[in-house]
Amino acid sequence: MKKFLLVLSVFALNLSSLSAQDQLVWNQVGIVVNDGYGSDLVDLLDSFYGSIDLPEGVSISLTQVYHSDEDHKATHYMTFSGTAAGLTELRQLRSGAEYDNYSTNFSKYGQTISNSIGSSVIRLNTDSTDGNIAQVWEWRVEDVFAFVDAFNRMTLVWSPDGYLSLGAITGGQSVEGESHYVYTTYSGYQEMLEFGPKTEEEQAAFFNFIKETDAYSEFKGTFSMFNVKSWN
Repeated sequence: MKKFLLVLSVFALNLSSLSAQDQLVWNQVGIVVNDGYGSDLVDLLDSFYGSIDLPEGVSISLTQVYHSDEDHKATHYMTFSGTAAGLTELRQLRSGAEYDNYSTNFSKYGQTISNSIGSSVIRLNTDSTDGNIAQVWEWRVEDVFAFVDAFNRMTLVWSPDGYLSLGAITGGQSVEGESHYVYTTYSGYQEMLEFGPKTEEEQAAFFNFIKETDAYSEFKGTFSMFNVKSWN
């Protein structure tokens, strides 16, 4: 019952925090690419997704994991994002003889090890388009409303220059039970290395967020990735 109520809270937050046109949903597929076949996989993806007319507002990206802990298994992620209607339309396009051929050849270059879905709760700096590197932090959150409120208050004082999103993982969680994430992008490696609050006021806001949310959430880790290719 506790997990069921958590899911209901997530949906309520999604409806209240973002307008319909700002709502972003996603489906992310974790992949382990066979050694030496990365470029072959990109060519295969491009042969299918580069040849179809994507629904309006839908974006597809292939990213490669850059930094992670020793237990992180996925080497790449295939992410489909946009509106619920757009992703539903895309799913219908992923069929037929050409898609069957794509699926058959995919197994030559890698294997799918995870498949998760989720949606954004808060999005900031949405006009930032130069982010080639992204970083993800994940938590298992017990009090969703308090977590979102604390995040909101922190970003009133400090937020990074790149795109920033707080979102919910609504399906495909691991046994760790991660339920929410923060996702941000960087324009380059140096910006990622210099990431973080700079002034005393920003540092206080950041550490207050960490201290406050520690009472009702459990941090599950972080990883970074860089963009290999996008289709949109």
